Amino acid sequence: MDVEDSSPHSDTRDLVQSINGMYRVLDLISEQGSGGLVLVDKVIIAQDSLRAFINSICPGTYVSMTKVNFSALDRFIVKPVGVYGSKSEIVRLLSSLGVVDEEIAKQLATKQSDSNVSMPSLRSGLYIVRAVCKATPDQQLFLVYWPEDSTWDDSAPSSVRRNRVTFMRYLMKMCDQVTALISPEHARSIVWNDPEGEDVVMDLDEDHDESSRLFTFEVAKTNEQEEAVKPRQGFMATSKHITMPQPHPDTPVDVNLLKPELLHGETTQGFMTVAFQPGRLNAEYMKNQSLTSIQLGNYLKTDALLISEGLDANALNILVYNGIQDRFRQQCEQFRQRSAAILSNTRSSKETDEKRIREDLERGEPYLTKVFHYALVDAIIDKFPCVLTLHTFPTSDRALVPSLTNLSHVLQNASRTAQEELRRKAHSGKINVRSFKEGKERIRIARHVLRNSLDMPEETRESFINVILQEDMSHVKEILKSIGKGNIPHEKPKGYMHTFWKKLSSVVIPDLDLGIFGKSLKEADTDSISDAQFLKELDDVEMPHILAKIVEETRAAALDQFRSNLTKQTRPLVHSVLRMQIDQCLLQVQREAASREEEQLTELRRAFIHEINDFSKTGCHALVVPHLFYFAFISTQIFISGRREYFQDPVCEFSVHLMQLMEHDQHSLKMDPTIIPSPKFTGRYMYSFKLPLGDSVARAQLLSGDKILLATTDRYGNLMVFLESLSGIEYALTHQGRGKKLNRDKIGDFILAFDESKRLLSIVAREKLLLHIFVHDSTRGFQASGSTINLTQWYGEGVSIIHACFVCGSEELLLVDSLAQARIYSLTTMQFRPATLDLMRIPKAVYSTPDGSCLIVTHVCGSELTLTAYHWSTFGSTDGVTLEIPDLPVDQPLLLTSLVKRSIVHLVTLDIDTNSCQSFALDITRKVTEFTFKEKGVRGGGSQSENATAHNCLIDCHADVWTRFPVLSAVQRETITSSSNRCSRTLVFITDRDHHMFSPHFHDLIYNFERMSKKPTGTILKSMVVSATTYSSFSNGLLGAAEWSVSKFRAGEWLVDILCLIPIHIAVTRENRFIPLKDGVYSTELEKSLLGADVNRIVNHLSFGWYESLFQSYMAKKPVKVVSSMGEQSVGKSFSLNHLVDTSFAGSAMRTTEGVWMSATPTKDALIVALDFEGIIERSAQEDTLLVLFNTAISNLVLFRNNFALSRDITGLFQSFQSSSTVLDPASNPSLFQSTLVIIIKDVVDTDKAEITRE
Repeated sequence: MDVEDSSPHSDTRDLVQSINGMYRVLDLISEQGSGGLVLVDKVIIAQDSLRAFINSICPGTYVSMTKVNFSALDRFIVKPVGVYGSKSEIVRLLSSLGVVDEEIAKQLATKQSDSNVSMPSLRSGLYIVRAVCKATPDQQLFLVYWPEDSTWDDSAPSSVRRNRVTFMRYLMKMCDQVTALISPEHARSIVWNDPEGEDVVMDLDEDHDESSRLFTFEVAKTNEQEEAVKPRQGFMATSKHITMPQPHPDTPVDVNLLKPELLHGETTQGFMTVAFQPGRLNAEYMKNQSLTSIQLGNYLKTDALLISEGLDANALNILVYNGIQDRFRQQCEQFRQRSAAILSNTRSSKETDEKRIREDLERGEPYLTKVFHYALVDAIIDKFPCVLTLHTFPTSDRALVPSLTNLSHVLQNASRTAQEELRRKAHSGKINVRSFKEGKERIRIARHVLRNSLDMPEETRESFINVILQEDMSHVKEILKSIGKGNIPHEKPKGYMHTFWKKLSSVVIPDLDLGIFGKSLKEADTDSISDAQFLKELDDVEMPHILAKIVEETRAAALDQFRSNLTKQTRPLVHSVLRMQIDQCLLQVQREAASREEEQLTELRRAFIHEINDFSKTGCHALVVPHLFYFAFISTQIFISGRREYFQDPVCEFSVHLMQLMEHDQHSLKMDPTIIPSPKFTGRYMYSFKLPLGDSVARAQLLSGDKILLATTDRYGNLMVFLESLSGIEYALTHQGRGKKLNRDKIGDFILAFDESKRLLSIVAREKLLLHIFVHDSTRGFQASGSTINLTQWYGEGVSIIHACFVCGSEELLLVDSLAQARIYSLTTMQFRPATLDLMRIPKAVYSTPDGSCLIVTHVCGSELTLTAYHWSTFGSTDGVTLEIPDLPVDQPLLLTSLVKRSIVHLVTLDIDTNSCQSFALDITRKVTEFTFKEKGVRGGGSQSENATAHNCLIDCHADVWTRFPVLSAVQRETITSSSNRCSRTLVFITDRDHHMFSPHFHDLIYNFERMSKKPTGTILKSMVVSATTYSSFSNGLLGAAEWSVSKFRAGEWLVDILCLIPIHIAVTRENRFIPLKDGVYSTELEKSLLGADVNRIVNHLSFGWYESLFQSYMAKKPVKVVSSMGEQSVGKSFSLNHLVDTSFAGSAMRTTEGVWMSATPTKDALIVALDFEGIIERSAQEDTLLVLFNTAISNLVLFRNNFALSRDITGLFQSFQSSSTVLDPASNPSLFQSTLVIIIKDVVDTDKAEITRE
């Protein structure tokens, strides 16, 4: 069957989709192992099905793989009961629950190995089945282990036994109550311990421990054989791809040329399909893609260009500079000339406009002077309205006062700064002229005195006022101050006081109110009233005649100040505003000129791009650059957005489908070469490459290590030969990498032959009788081995070579000529062997068996194909052995290949009608006598127990679980909290017989396990309650409506405990590369996308599947501690980790750990993350160093487990690690390399402890 049928994804043949209330929790899939074509089983979490179950409990809890609200699930309770056992009894249980009908039950009960037709099935795994289909707060669940066909056979293959132990480990950890359903057939075959001999066995336990490990063998003749080749029926593998392709209406190729064909392969098997792909328009989209100047230049020089006509100048300049100017020199030169003309014309026009603007504005300076003169006048009038009212300005000035409208028209073209400057300079509201200030003081004092001295004689008052108005103001203030204080001198004072007092001598002192003088001084304070208000009072209040003169003089002083300010302030303001107007007008001219220039340049660019697009329509690719994308230079890179369109010519797509062996088949074949395996084709490991129409595949041969030898010819007959990895062959064909090219004129019509072990390629020129030999070097590719060999001296005129093949594993080449003679040419002696094989007629094909023992020759006899075998050792001296194989296809090439070992030879054919690949095993014997080791006292060469069992593993599988995995680990997981209601652990066997035998037998298992293994078990095993009952009792207890008396778990905790039990495969190392896996599963697409990727990109693709949700939310608050393992292959690294932190890594001596696996153990105080690393010295030195670096960089505790002594390889690895650790720069990353290294040495006796410690 196809492995794609067992894919973890949606499949119509997957019965779980047809069973209501059943959800797959753990899935068993097959993946490519380290052996390349070896399939290994892997247990993974079934994401889609488990998501459906989680959302059925609490809708919306599962958002994505990394977003699961386990806390919300803790509100619900689950009550699981584990179920395992015979398939028929599990089907009976499902039928009793009403979740399957008769048709599905029949399909479930059918063994896949009994059916030649692929039919719906249920993959082996763990499944949740609801006892009641509808969701309830307390979920009563059956956790069912659905087995493989041979799971409960004691003689099951090792991989099936390993899967059985792994699933039983998970089942027993996830359920406290477990039920074993045993069919009557299986129950009858169980072999029980002999209770009568139990005491004797107890007494001889110690002796038995020794004798059970001691075996006696003898050397015996096993076979004395003659030459023979005996065919027998081999395997059959089906694939939906083994079918005739549907004809395409546009294909010019004969559909018969597109049918599937087997590929050559000495140790690797597969077939190739061909599909016609019509020509189509493709596009490579670029979004901010970084291109170098060289890359962009290559596109611009060869592609048809579809550049947007709206592209800006910067982007166009980059395109012109990086390639367009080299391709379209004349157009680019015209574009530059026209661009220069536009720039020149714009510059000239701008200079003319600027000159005109300056002249116009300068001619308007007199008018601007008047405007600002009038503006200042208006500002003065605004502050001092009395100036105009009292006709203080001459008539000519008043006639020149403009309206505010005229002024605002001018000011609109001035800046705001000019307007503020005008307002500031107009007038501050104060008249800073001494004569005005002094007149203001005298008038204020005099008016005060006049208002408050009405009783004073008029003559006396006038005399006093005259003194105030005429005398020095400082003297007046001093005298008034003194009199106001009452300091009247009794004697005549001296100086100016004498003069002033003399003038007041006529005044009668008693008639004066001395307080008047003090108040008059206060009135004289010029700041107590503004100048504008003072002048307004002069207009509004009638002044005494005595003050008329000083009032007029004060007004005249103010007017003189106003006129002086007009003269001083108008010209600077005019010059400032004129300069602003010129600057603004010039700026406007520059903007208009730039706008006209840009319009003209835009139109020129548009016309230029249009012309370039028209001239470049002949390219095979089209570079499309949209209008709105931006180009930018960063260092030497250019970032571009757009697309590159190209028309893909019609091609033929060749797909290589690999056949893979399951791991247990490999082990079985190693032990017994006569076993017929069950290989599979996998759709997930399909590799494709394309060839243009007219090209053809001359030879395709699969090699070990996922490599292929591919020889192609073009329409002219030229030959290209590649030896590349399957994943890299498409790239090699596209870029003509290390392929060897041979011109048809040199080789003419040719025949190819290739030997995988020697890496020798022979190209035989059929007519020219020339032999070209090439040897493949891993660094330089195919290199000629010596000069061309001329074969004409051994062949007569008109003879040509028809067939050629290497004698596998040697440097000898079989050549079959047109005379039907077969001869062997030695590349060592450069001569033919003396022996010649006369084939009577020209064969259809010749093959060499992979073990180098035989030549197989095929002839067409009517409608049948006959095969004859000739041993190389007796070549030319025998008539050969006729192989009786009926119904071989005449129109299909055969494949002679080997499985596991070159001596296990199979002849493979394709049967398109049945979509299958069939084989015949060839038992080839040579004339030889063979000896082997044979156990004494055993007939047939095999050891067989007297008490052979068939299905005891239904009970004994528990001991296998205890042996491989811990019963009581050093660090115990604590995912399930104490609030959960746990019941005693029980194991109930459901069968119709021997109920009294199960409990004693199981306790014997416990006793023998504890005695032999010496593992700590505590009371876990002895406290388990073991019983047996009938199916009817089981049905009444669990299948009815009664409440189950079983352990209760919070749903979130229970699911988290499941997830933490399952290790996830996070990375592998292959071909010196670190390859992350996608959620635990290998992906060829992901591997291809990471070819050549840097470290950051690889890190971003590391995916931890369900663990990411635990790390980010449910257990995010717990500190993380990392424990890992390191050491050589098969020293028990996984075993140590399992027993330290209760993990379930499945490594063993039969199947070593590959890459890096991760598991988690939640404890009360921390989340322990365990990393199980592939054994070092299993890979290349670079891969080993890479794994060790990753290991020690992130771990807190590293368990280094090793054999008795440290090998040279281990010592070299530590030295390599020390030198390579600088890659991660420990100084710059202090959080790295903080691990504690624990070295565990196996099998050390006390006398060697000191020596081992020193080493």
